[in-house]
Amino acid sequence: MASKYSYYQLRMACQQHVLASLYYEVDDPDAFHAGYVEAVTLKHTLLWCVTPWGQPDGWCLRRTEDIQQVFMGDDFEVRLQMLLEMDGAEHSHFLRSPPSPDDDLLRRTLSQAQSTGELVSIVMEEDAYTGVVLQLDDLRLSVSALDFFGAPEGTRQFPLREIIAITMDTQEERMYMHLRDNRLKLL
Repeated sequence: MASKYSYYQLRMACQQHVLASLYYEVDDPDAFHAGYVEAVTLKHTLLWCVTPWGQPDGWCLRRTEDIQQVFMGDDFEVRLQMLLEMDGAEHSHFLRSPPSPDDDLLRRTLSQAQSTGELVSIVMEEDAYTGVVLQLDDLRLSVSALDFFGAPEGTRQFPLREIIAITMDTQEERMYMHLRDNRLKLL
């Protein structure tokens, strides 16, 4: 579980609109995301992501308990902020309105993705799947999944409690959207 201090840091990063790096494994410096914390609850954290090269890269929703360390204001975050400013990139919000501390951020994010037809990637313990949210209830998520080449693969169901992360509008989802929308041109 994320420490109370990490949770406090996440809340401060969100309230103060400070670029932060979120680390998921203390021993693996590559297991992180950097960006702006858009929303944080005790269960989930929504981050507008920035690549290590300073490019906007969609959103990532992670379980708050998986966030082991939070860094703000270090040289890396300062450099990312400089790159964003040089390119004129501005933080955009996924959610239409800020959540309350009691909101189910996972369900709210998935519900909004469903209403807009947003392509999402669902990260589970063993695998990840990309597709469009079809149905969402209190226990499960149904997704119209895409295969490796962007072709329809059928419906997949996921227990909400087993979802580790969700990403939206990252380079990966944009690649799948491009494959899905243009694959028939190549056949």
